[in-house]
Amino acid sequence: MLDHFEPKRHRPVDDDTLQAFVDRGWILPPVREGQRVIRDVDVARAALIVDLTDGMGLNEEGVDLVLDLIDQLYGLRSALGHLIDTLAVQPDGVRARLVSDPRRLYTLSYRRPPAVR
Repeated sequence: MLDHFEPKRHRPVDDDTLQAFVDRGWILPPVREGQRVIRDVDVARAALIVDLTDGMGLNEEGVDLVLDLIDQLYGLRSALGHLIDTLAVQPDGVRARLVSDPRRLYTLSYRRPPAVR
C-alpha cells in the first residue's frame, strides 16, 4: 500500500524522441516567442505513446488510431459539455421537451438518408 503518492513531473522521453512525436503530429505543443512549450498534457500524451509503443508493442499506425480515437472522445466530451451548458440556459419548457423525449434527440442527431426510389 502506498502511504504517499507523488506523480513524477519529468519528461518520460528524451528530447529526440519527443521531437519525433512532434514531427509525427502525435504531440502538438504550442510555440511562444519562438520556443516550444511542453505542457502537462503533452507530457501525459508522450507517456501514453511510450506505453503504447514500448509497453504494448503498437506500431505507428496503431498509435495513430488510438490517439485519433482519444482525440475524438475528447472532442465529443467537449461538444456534450457545450450542449449541456446551452440546454441549461434554455427556458423550462424547451428543456422539458428535450429531456422528456430522448428518442427525439437521437432522431435529430442520427437521421437516415431518404430512401432512393
